[in-house]
Parts: sequence; C-alpha cells; structure tokens
Amino acid sequence: MKKSNILKKWHPVEMIKGDLYLISLSDDQENRLQISFEIENIEPNLVFDFGFHALYYQNQNENSSLKIIDDYGITGNWSLFTVGKSDLIDWIVKNSYHIVSKENVQHFIFLYADGLINVLSAHEPKVYRQKQKY
Repeated sequence: MKKSNILKKWHPVEMIKGDLYLISLSDDQENRLQISFEIENIEPNLVFDFGFHALYYQNQNENSSLKIIDDYGITGNWSLFTVGKSDLIDWIVKNSYHIVSKENVQHFIFLYADGLINVLSAHEPKVYRQKQKY
C-alpha cells in the first residue's frame, strides 16, 4: 500500500464507546449493500445502508488485515474512517478503464473486533439504529 492514502476519522453518527461486532454484511440480488454492527453491550444495532451505490467492498478477517491496519496507521479505539487520495479508488478507476470517475467515489473503512471492511461507494450510506431481529 502506498503512502498516499490519507485516513480521516468518519463521524456519520454520534459514536458510542465500545467495539463493533459484525452482525451481517448483505449484498442482495439487486446489488444493495448493507452492513450491520452490534456495539459492545449497547442496543440497538448500527446499520450502514449503501443501497445501490457501492461499487466495491472487501471484508477481511483480523489475521489477514494486520498489515493493512498498520499501513493505514490505524491506532486507538475508533472504528469508522474515510480515505482521501485512496489507492483503492485509483485501482478501481484504472480497472474500469476510467468509466468510474475518481471524483465520484468515496472510500470507507469499518474496523470491527474481528476484521476490516473496505467499501467504495458513489454516496455516503444511510446510517440508522435498528433492533436486532431474532
């Protein structure tokens, strides 16, 4: 990973202290991406709904993302980030033969207790709280 990535804390909602635990990552037949997390000892769950706007996502477990976490310089107890000057966006633009425009894509990182999720999207997700369905 190049050093051009610029990591910024992302504050889409008032965050409550505690680790995030992945409940579900859903990419349905209509290409709607939705990610749900449980916050340690807190109800309701936190949902990030990208709708049809996600261009790319990658979910890695903790062991396979340790170097990436170090390369990004992620430390401390924050879980939500955006990336400026993203190498991943550059890669998607190149691989789309520039059909995808870098100016129209945002890079989001979700650091959770057991791993890391990267999402490239044309828009910020809708963020809301939802009680877990049993």
